[in-house]
Amino acid sequence: MADAADWPSLIIELAKSTKSDWVALSQGSEQLTIRELAERMQKTAAALRDGSGPVMISTPDALLHTTAVLGAGAAGRPALMVDSRVPDQLALEIYRRTRATALIGRDLPGLIALSERELNERLPIQPVGRSGDAINTMLLTSGSTGVPKVVQRSISADFAASHNLQILGYPLGEGDRYLLMVPFASAVFITILMGVIILRSTVVIGAFGEDLGQRFADQHISGAYCVPTMLRLAQLHDGLQGPGWDGLRGLMVGGEQLDAESRERLAKYFPDAYLFYGMSEHPNVALARPQDLLERPGCVGLPLPMRDLRFVHPGTQDDVEQSKEGQILLRGPELFSGYVGEEPIGDWFATGDIGYRDKDGFLYVTGRVNDQVNVGGNRVSTVEVSALIDAHPEVLSCAVVAIDDPVWTTKLIAFVVRAEGAELLADDLVSWLKSRTTAYRIPRAIYFLDRLPVDTSGKLSRQTLVKWAIEAEKCSM
Repeated sequence: MADAADWPSLIIELAKSTKSDWVALSQGSEQLTIRELAERMQKTAAALRDGSGPVMISTPDALLHTTAVLGAGAAGRPALMVDSRVPDQLALEIYRRTRATALIGRDLPGLIALSERELNERLPIQPVGRSGDAINTMLLTSGSTGVPKVVQRSISADFAASHNLQILGYPLGEGDRYLLMVPFASAVFITILMGVIILRSTVVIGAFGEDLGQRFADQHISGAYCVPTMLRLAQLHDGLQGPGWDGLRGLMVGGEQLDAESRERLAKYFPDAYLFYGMSEHPNVALARPQDLLERPGCVGLPLPMRDLRFVHPGTQDDVEQSKEGQILLRGPELFSGYVGEEPIGDWFATGDIGYRDKDGFLYVTGRVNDQVNVGGNRVSTVEVSALIDAHPEVLSCAVVAIDDPVWTTKLIAFVVRAEGAELLADDLVSWLKSRTTAYRIPRAIYFLDRLPVDTSGKLSRQTLVKWAIEAEKCSM
């Protein structure tokens, strides 16, 4: 792929250079070979070439999503990837905020999406040439109030990120099948979907099921990406053992840190698993093996080559002492170009994670600057969820805490004080939240109080709320 400098030219080179027309994408009974993928990409580019501005792509159809993202790039336009589960009101606001000018995959009030027929009726065209710093993709962050931030990623950054599996010697090649069970309207598309295609393997799109090992066996899967919650649920089903698990050569795990039991299980059954630490702003930062995590609790691995890290006092540019905890600042080849509507990020990106490096160079992540937690592999800010609930007209005040959960890692618990005269019920509040945010950000339990507890200094006593949440959950079992 020496001549390729972006995704469209890479797909065309793969389609021309391969001896056999292998299946690149499979979803249910549908599939696209690499040559079909290249042709659809070029037809989509023809349908989009007369316009300018970002193309919003929001569909549960992985084949349409992939051809649309690649086709937008081939037409010289940024691909704005929005999960199809994002509520219409929020999707519309994102469309307007990013100044998108085309829509693919879903209809929104006042907008009409381009149909698959319109995308496939044109004659294929050659990709438009663009500079490496041009915006290639736009991704939503995990913000839960108002409109999430929109990450802008350049052609060069995306191209670098998609080659990491090849560089790291990921053990898949032509004839292998890789199961992808997480939302693809995210950095997963950049780092995994494109990375697996570059290896000439087939990406199989499917929904998660607890009978994961059996699905691996039935579909001849040799590689997969799982968040720890998936592994814990599958462990309860079959103990991560059997023909499907035995045939798995390329297990990748990411999305959150592993609990002690999962670390031990992975080290025993999958010692060669790839454990990644990264984010939408820079998808691949560090890589660990299960034994690394066993020997170094809290570790997320060794930083990959060409990644520079600094540790500073939160909210400043002042470095902390060597091996001391600080806010992690990062720069590297996959770094994003900045958020829509904000100033460029400069030389260093402040990740929002707190951590340090030990004497051997291993990176540890010990917390979040803004109280973010992981719920089933999704980053969620308790502060932002609380602010969203506070916006309800019948809520006077609210606080959200996170407590441990054996399956989902953490669960959110909300404590709410009603406005005077309000008769708000938990079910009503949940319905209101469902129209404004995604399911994993909605608290698993809501308790109403006359007032929120405070400590001796008059500040909110989060410690008291956590204690009450744990006690309430025990009583409900």
